[in-house]
Amino acid sequence: MPEISVIMPMYNAAKTVTYSIDAILNQTFKDVEVIVVDDCSPDNELEICREKYKDEPRVVLLKQDKNQGPAAARNRGIEEAKGKYITFLDSDDGMKKEGLEKMYEIAIKYDADVVHSTGRFLPVHKPEVVDMMSVPDDYCIEQVKDAGTGQEPVLLDQDYASRLKGWTTGQYNGNVWGKLIKRQFLMDNDIRFAHLKMSEDVLFSFECLMRAERYVKFPYSFIIYRLIGDSLSKGKKDIPFMIKLLESTLGGDDAFGEKMDKIPFFMEHPEYKSQVFEYIDNAMDSLYITPCYQIVGEEALRNDPRIHKIFEKYFGTHAAFMERYFYIKQNAEPETPDVLGESLTYENCLKMLEDYKNGKSKI
Repeated sequence: MPEISVIMPMYNAAKTVTYSIDAILNQTFKDVEVIVVDDCSPDNELEICREKYKDEPRVVLLKQDKNQGPAAARNRGIEEAKGKYITFLDSDDGMKKEGLEKMYEIAIKYDADVVHSTGRFLPVHKPEVVDMMSVPDDYCIEQVKDAGTGQEPVLLDQDYASRLKGWTTGQYNGNVWGKLIKRQFLMDNDIRFAHLKMSEDVLFSFECLMRAERYVKFPYSFIIYRLIGDSLSKGKKDIPFMIKLLESTLGGDDAFGEKMDKIPFFMEHPEYKSQVFEYIDNAMDSLYITPCYQIVGEEALRNDPRIHKIFEKYFGTHAAFMERYFYIKQNAEPETPDVLGESLTYENCLKMLEDYKNGKSKI
């Protein structure tokens, strides 16, 4: 049995997926399997992988019966995984050559349920560069997301109120990649990805944080995340994107609520649930909904029956009241910049890289 299973959803990644798989196979840590789950991609990436890795027993290729999104693909990978530990990698990203070895050493040392790497690389590069292992170190930005980490691994106290406070103040990144998780911990607690249109990884990571007895923060960057401005999930600011945002926010509230109802800390302290809802709703508003609303406009939204149907779906007989509250709230918001849509263009990513090199900024 392998010690580590790396789960990789795959969709429209024919140009990049073999680089991502090779980044795993070429790790200094060799006792690994790569579970690639094809989500019914319309391109020929599955055939490419079958041909290239036909003699590589460490690569397991699976195909979904129908396209269901990355959450279902990752859940399939969890069920099929044989490793003691699980980690995730997207099919256009990479990892440092010694990354799995270092993460595994920490997991064993602390008998960790979760090892949380507290930094990451954000390569800002020309779109035609596809080999993640060829990106020079000085062409990467190291994100500093987790505050007060220090230089050594830290085994967190089982003070879940403190963990929650750290989560709501941005001290734990919500990325599912960059974490090494004991598979038995996931199975024992029935932790899986919710089927959300956005932020399913945030909910998964949140549940791991609020359930794990042995959670280690490790100040080490091992994932190489591909950041190209025009490929971000910022979306086009139009009515279909607003529909996606509302579905994600309202569905996300429901999913977070269902999870918290089963987590011991929130079962004992239900008064803390409101902090979670306030945090995720404010984040969705400031980053996505309000900028989209201000670009699309109230009139266009009111005249689209699909918007009203979303409120009916989630609020039933209270739909009209909640929809009215939505417009009042959004109209009261000050002008809100479209941070993801405007600042993370390719050109601004290059400027951000230069500022980082010159010590002017950190992400």
